[in-house]
Amino acid sequence: MQRFFLLILLPVIVQACAPEPGREDTPRPFFDLEGYITTEAERLAGRGTRVEKTITLNGKTETRELDKPDFANDLRLFREADINKPAWFDKYATEEKALSAGHKITTYLAQDSSLIVRRLRIEQDQGVPIRVDIERHTGTVLSDGRHRLSYEPARGYEVVTSQQNRFGEDVEAVIRVRW
Repeated sequence: MQRFFLLILLPVIVQACAPEPGREDTPRPFFDLEGYITTEAERLAGRGTRVEKTITLNGKTETRELDKPDFANDLRLFREADINKPAWFDKYATEEKALSAGHKITTYLAQDSSLIVRRLRIEQDQGVPIRVDIERHTGTVLSDGRHRLSYEPARGYEVVTSQQNRFGEDVEAVIRVRW
């Protein structure tokens, strides 16, 4: 008899613990950087964008004009800097600043020093991103890297890397792409 009562009561308990339909208890997700960059790579590839790519590595500069760049690969660092993961919802502080009607800057700051993406800043005008800035910090026992990434859909992007190596040559690199 007790087993029968338990079998009838168990579904009622489970149903009572389930969230109400339409009610969301999870925090609001961050800006979908991965989706945005993927869309941008497709947009740029689809219109046959020609670019000028300048690479400076430890003071030596080389510039090339590219007719068919691989935007999906070139923008990979931006896509990988997406912080919109459920495990990180409480690891970033969000600051929003309205500059004017429809123009705002949203900044996500890492609250945990172990996170690679330390700062993500999205500038939007009328809900459309016009600039994305990212600060990353990577490091191991052998090296310490600082990376600044900037993306402007109307102009291009820039990646600045400064890596200090314990046993090898330090690396200073700048990649600048303009369309």
